[in-house]
Amino acid sequence: MIFNSDVCVSFGGRPWGIQGRLVYIGSMTSPRLLLCGFGSFPAAPLNPSAAVIATLAREAWAPTGAEVDYLTLPVQWQGAAETILRAVQSRPADGILVVGVAVEAEAFRVETLGRNVASSQRPDQAGRVWGSACVAETGEDAIASTAPCQAMASALETEGLPVTLSQDAGDYLCNFTLYRLLHTQAAAHVGFLHVPQARECADAAAFDLAQIRQAVCAAAAAFCADLSRPAA
Repeated sequence: MIFNSDVCVSFGGRPWGIQGRLVYIGSMTSPRLLLCGFGSFPAAPLNPSAAVIATLAREAWAPTGAEVDYLTLPVQWQGAAETILRAVQSRPADGILVVGVAVEAEAFRVETLGRNVASSQRPDQAGRVWGSACVAETGEDAIASTAPCQAMASALETEGLPVTLSQDAGDYLCNFTLYRLLHTQAAAHVGFLHVPQARECADAAAFDLAQIRQAVCAAAAAFCADLSRPAA
């Protein structure tokens, strides 16, 4: 089910996502997953995570027995995490899965750690830099993902996709957003999936959007299955 509200907008004219706007999919009694992708940024003018998130939202995709909210994030130091935090404040989620692109990756990566490191020199899509070598001055050096990382990786393996468990999400907005969400405890379960670039976005890429979609759906389904299990 798609719930109509003042934060639900049409994808017409913007086929790769609606930045900062929620699309609600599912029922009101199921575990709720917030599934996020990133918009464009200098290294990825066409971002496959946004393309897949937009497509799944248009199709009202959700795993059986689960509810999915979709959100496209701005690639901004001061904006990406805040967009998610505002969304879950108004509509709490049981889990948050963020999908980002690693343009040089040769496999999918399930990130198991958010690290308190940030590039102080790389500009975001708005041309701004963070100006600090860490995400949070008083934060821990690293925080473990609270998502079912092994289950997500196993789901991708079952689909025949190359996948690794990673302890280094980089020093750009992907790691920054993951760490912020874990540090602020935005939801009980927070995870991150790095996807490779897609051929539809860059000619030299080794994967296509259908495979990116396959990976995102497999990871999200595994995540939702874990959310559906009774607490120990």
